Amino acid sequence: MRAITKAINSLKNYSPILAEEPAGPQVLTDIPGPRSKVLLSTLNNFSQDPRTIKLFIDFKRSKGNYAVDADGNVLLETYSQVASLPIGYNHPALLRAARSPEYRKYLSQRQTTEMPDKNWPTMIQEILIPIAPKGLTEVIPSCGCGAGANEYAYKLAFAHAMKKNRNGASPSIQELEDALHNKGNDLAILSFKSSFHGRTFGALTTTQSKPIHKLGLPTFDWPSIQFPDIKHPYAENETHNKAEENRALAELEMAFKTSSKQIAGVVVEPILGEGGDKYASPEFYIRLQDIVHQNGALVIADEVQTGVGATGKFWGHEHWGSHADPDIVTFAKRMQISGIFYKPHLRADRAYSIYNSWHGDPIRLLNLKTVVEVMEDEDLLALSRSTGSVLKNGLMELQRRFPISNIRGLGSFMAFDLDDGKTAEALVDEMIKAGVNCGTCGCRSIRLRPCLTFEAKHAEIYLERVEYALRKMFSDNPKAW
Repeated sequence: MRAITKAINSLKNYSPILAEEPAGPQVLTDIPGPRSKVLLSTLNNFSQDPRTIKLFIDFKRSKGNYAVDADGNVLLETYSQVASLPIGYNHPALLRAARSPEYRKYLSQRQTTEMPDKNWPTMIQEILIPIAPKGLTEVIPSCGCGAGANEYAYKLAFAHAMKKNRNGASPSIQELEDALHNKGNDLAILSFKSSFHGRTFGALTTTQSKPIHKLGLPTFDWPSIQFPDIKHPYAENETHNKAEENRALAELEMAFKTSSKQIAGVVVEPILGEGGDKYASPEFYIRLQDIVHQNGALVIADEVQTGVGATGKFWGHEHWGSHADPDIVTFAKRMQISGIFYKPHLRADRAYSIYNSWHGDPIRLLNLKTVVEVMEDEDLLALSRSTGSVLKNGLMELQRRFPISNIRGLGSFMAFDLDDGKTAEALVDEMIKAGVNCGTCGCRSIRLRPCLTFEAKHAEIYLERVEYALRKMFSDNPKAW
C-alpha cells in the first residue's frame, strides 16, 4: 500500500469536521449489538418492518465520516445513509445554521403549497436556481423522496406529449371523462433493465433491479431495454463496450418503432446505482439523447443518487460533456429535498396537474444552502475526484491479489465486483466486523457512497479494512490492520 500512502500524503486536509472525528473505527460488540437488538425487538411490536434495519445510529455521537451506533461501535461510513448524507454527521456549519431564527420559524409550523412563507420565492431563486442544470430554468420541489420526484417527471412528460398530440388545444370533454374513469391514453416511459427509480407505481414500473421491489404488485405495461454490459477499465475493453453501446442504441431505436404505446420519455440514471453501478461512455448518452429527441420524446436524467457532487461533478450528467441536454433532471437524497428541474417550455398548462400539499420543505432547503456553501468553501468536488483516484488505485492494487474485479466509478461514487452475490454479502459482513459500514448493489457488487468530506486518510482506512476482510475470506494467513 506504499503507493496509496504516498498519494494520501500529497493531499491536503479539507473539512473542519475532521478535527472532531474519532481516530478510527472501533468495534466493541457484535453488530447489531445488545442495545440495537433490544430496539429491534421493541420495533417489531409495531407496524414498521425491522428486518430492513442494520443497526441504530446514535446521531448525537456520530461525527463526520464516522457513525456511532446505539452500542457505541464506531464505524467508518462508506454508505452515508444510502447516499443521502452529503457532508457527514454533525457538520459544524449545519449545526450553526440549525440555531438560526429562520430554522426555529420553520420548525414551529410547516408551510403548504397553497400558503408558503413570504420568503419562499427568494429561497427558491437564491438556493435552487443557481445550481440548476444548464438550460433547466424551472423547478418544482416535491414531497421529499426520489420516487416522488420521478413521478413528477413522468407526469410532466405525459402532459407534454398530450399537449403535442392535441396541437396545443384544450382537452375535450371526452378526454376529461376518460381520465376521470381511468380510461387513459397509451403513453409510456421507457427505462433500462437493472435501473432503480423508486417504489411508487409509476416509478416502480421503471424500476427493474430486484424482483422483491415489485413482487405481487400490478405495474404498467411500459417498454424497457437492456443497458450496455460495460467492462472496466473501459479503454481496455473498448471493442466489446462499443459493440454493447451500439446494441443498446439499436434496441432503443427499435423500441420507438415497435412499441404499442407512445413513448413520452426515456428515464436514465447517469450511473445505474442500485442496479450495479453501471454506466457507459459520454458518447453513448449523447447518442441516446439524440435518438430520444428525434422521436419527439424527453430525456429524464434521474440524478437522485448521482447529484450533488459524488461523481466529482455537481450533476452526474455533466460527465456526458458539453452537449448534455436532458429535458428534466430529478433530484433527492444529498439535495436534502426532492423535485425536478425542467426546461421552461415543459411547464404544465394547468395548475394542480402536478401538485401535493408539501411542495418543498424550507428547513431542508436551508440545509441545502449550507451544504452547497460548504461544498464551495471546502472544494469538495475536487476532494471527491482526488479521493476517488486514491480509492481506485488502491482497489486496483488489491485486484492483483484477490478475486475482485470490474473496478469502476466517477469521483468517489465507485463499485467493484466479487464472484457472486453470496460472496459480496459475506464481504459486507466482514467489513462491518472490521468497523466499516458498506453495502452491495446489483448482483455481486460492493458500492461506495461516502460523504463528500471523505478524504484520502479515510480511503486508506477503508482499503486496509478491505484487504483485511479479503485476506480473512480468501487466505489461510489473515493479518490485522
